[in-house]
Amino acid sequence: MSGTREIYTRTMAATDVITVAGTEGISTLSILCKTDNTGAAGITILGGGRIGGVPANAITLLADESLTVTAASGMDIASLTITAGASSTGIVTGG
Repeated sequence: MSGTREIYTRTMAATDVITVAGTEGISTLSILCKTDNTGAAGITILGGGRIGGVPANAITLLADESLTVTAASGMDIASLTITAGASSTGIVTGG
């Protein structure tokens, strides 16, 4: 398979929000929480999917934790919200 894909890179400051809506052509995102307000906040990730009718719930990364989200082969991420908590910072990369 040939072709090119733009790579997304972003640092997140406290209270920043990144929303993936399925139209960006993003198939993989990696999220790293750099700082978490001494464990009080972190980076929250919420997907929009359902399994067996049960909706997703938010997960929170604390300092030095990371997560990579990858859609099935040939597909893009349809719905994902990444939120930096108060006094928290992070790095997001993907394509």
